Amino acid sequence: MRRVVSLMLLVFVVVLSMTANASDSFTTEEFTFESSGLSLHGIISQPSTIEAQSLVIVIPGHGPTNVVAGNWFYELRSRFTAEGVAVAIWDRPGCGKSEGEYDHNQSVESSADEAVAAIHSIRSNRVPGHQRVGLWGVSRGGWIAPLAMDKDPGISFWISVSGTDAFETWGYLFRSTLELEGHSKQEADFLYDQWIKSNLIFAQGTTYSDYQVETDALRRNKIYQELAGQEYVSYEEGSVEFEREKERYDKIQQAYIAQGHQFDEKTGLKIVVEDFDQILDQISVPVLAIFGDNDRHVDWRKTKQLYERTMGADDSSLLTVKVFQGADHSIRMSKTGGYFETMQPEYWKTPYADGYYEAMIDFVCSSGFCAGPKE
Repeated sequence: MRRVVSLMLLVFVVVLSMTANASDSFTTEEFTFESSGLSLHGIISQPSTIEAQSLVIVIPGHGPTNVVAGNWFYELRSRFTAEGVAVAIWDRPGCGKSEGEYDHNQSVESSADEAVAAIHSIRSNRVPGHQRVGLWGVSRGGWIAPLAMDKDPGISFWISVSGTDAFETWGYLFRSTLELEGHSKQEADFLYDQWIKSNLIFAQGTTYSDYQVETDALRRNKIYQELAGQEYVSYEEGSVEFEREKERYDKIQQAYIAQGHQFDEKTGLKIVVEDFDQILDQISVPVLAIFGDNDRHVDWRKTKQLYERTMGADDSSLLTVKVFQGADHSIRMSKTGGYFETMQPEYWKTPYADGYYEAMIDFVCSSGFCAGPKE
């Protein structure tokens, strides 16, 4: 059922003035563009002393945004603009000054349409750097960026941070968390299999009574309850409480089935992007894929293999892969890389892996998208 976990993925929340300080390498202006009938509101940072030679669109991970008011991705914008690369990012619908309502389950296709609409607006307004626009995406952005590139062949490069394969990632997070919290491998495997089964029977139209019976062990698990935002309930059939929950279950199930989700026969996982291999196969621009080998949110090894057998299969491949040892999903050097550690208030003080920003700058500049040597 609906996952209410908001993974705080690589969120650079730095509350600073929107006006450039004397030490800043950039200036920032707000901008708006239209997507699906909504006016979305964001910021574009430009180099303060040189004209941008390219522009990178930032695609954040899951969850609501506070880009403009919170001055998000400050360090990233500072690093890129110092090399002559402008940076654009906006608030999702219903966040900040962007119109609409925030949808925690917004489709990746819709998010890709937003990115393409932003690029078209930037090009039509001839924003400095518009001639060569690239994408920077983290986690969920690993689905969005390739979809955007499929829609807009003019995109010039892609930086993928902790990217994804074609399937949903919640199960990997769930099993990783179970193991970190002391469950044996056998226990973790059993509960993971229960979760896979719960998704499949729910999508097949199983009745509320049967769903309760089939998923009882899973729903009793405290880790599952906390990650899924659900309390364990087991009402007597025919009771007022049972009928209320059954009505709610039926409504959610009908909406879910109507969305036409597909599941992988081999893994049982929901397919987020159909024909993802073929989409990646078509990408022929420079791509940098960054992973942390202590990522407990996304199965980075599977993503790395997918990238290498698609974008990296050609001898003339423009794929570069960088794995940071000991780094977590946010490429920070946390102790466990686990969900509960990353949700602690002090987590955002955890340092990034050495060379993280430098790897991105080296990639962009070596690919010819920077301003060139400074005189």
